[in-house]
Amino acid sequence: HGCETQRGFMLMRLSAILVSFHFTLLLSLQGFIAEFLLVFSCLVLSVFATIKEHKKSSESALYILEIVTIVVFGVEYIVRIWAAGCCCRYRGWRGRLRFARKPFCIIDIMVLFASVSVLAAGSQGNVFATSAIRSLRFLQILRMLRMDRRGGTWKLLGSVVYAHSKELITAWYIGFLCLILASFLVYSVEKDDNAEMFDTYADALWWGLVTLTTIGYGDKFPVTWNGRLIAATFSLVGVAFFALPAGILGSGFALKVQEQHRQKHFEKRRNPAAAIIQVRPITLL
Repeated sequence: HGCETQRGFMLMRLSAILVSFHFTLLLSLQGFIAEFLLVFSCLVLSVFATIKEHKKSSESALYILEIVTIVVFGVEYIVRIWAAGCCCRYRGWRGRLRFARKPFCIIDIMVLFASVSVLAAGSQGNVFATSAIRSLRFLQILRMLRMDRRGGTWKLLGSVVYAHSKELITAWYIGFLCLILASFLVYSVEKDDNAEMFDTYADALWWGLVTLTTIGYGDKFPVTWNGRLIAATFSLVGVAFFALPAGILGSGFALKVQEQHRQKHFEKRRNPAAAIIQVRPITLL
């Protein structure tokens, strides 16, 4: 009976750990959604504040929302600095100062400073009046960066780029060669008959970049048949190499995400197995 009691206690403890983990995950997800909606609302109102028809109503709502945002993120920043002392690396005031020098903490300070500056101008009865204050207000776009404080997105991007660096460098190198060669040939052909559009080689480089990246503004284009033939030939070749990095990154992301899912599945199977191994010796006693 004692062994069965200990076994039941171990199973209950394991279940409690799993339940608390899922509950914490749910709370963090809800907090992330609330934080995202708050930041996104500020950005939307900032956009409407630049439109004359919606300027007055947007500025008043944005002013109130900015106060709420500063209070929420200010308290969260202070708590985060204080809680950093739980980690051995950030104990003491020197450790917390080291934590405050992290990139995302610096971004938070910049955003809070910009928000306080905007509110200070608004409290004088001149809400978002000067161009300097308007530019400070759009520093709040950096809040979107803090949505991923752990940097998982950037780590994933960096790992994909590093894993496929050779393929990316090859594609960019060949694409760059196509760009400078196509621009030079078109400039050589068009500079006499189409000097208004291809007066310098820089104009030809601009045309080549816009054409090979398939943007196509239409501000510059060849008018001679030789220029059109060169442009068509290099477009068929160059566009393929300029579009190739997108395919490389796309396949790299797919493989990386698949690898992460496989790792998570392995962790889910390993943790219950470890719990069973810890419980089974008790049953054998």
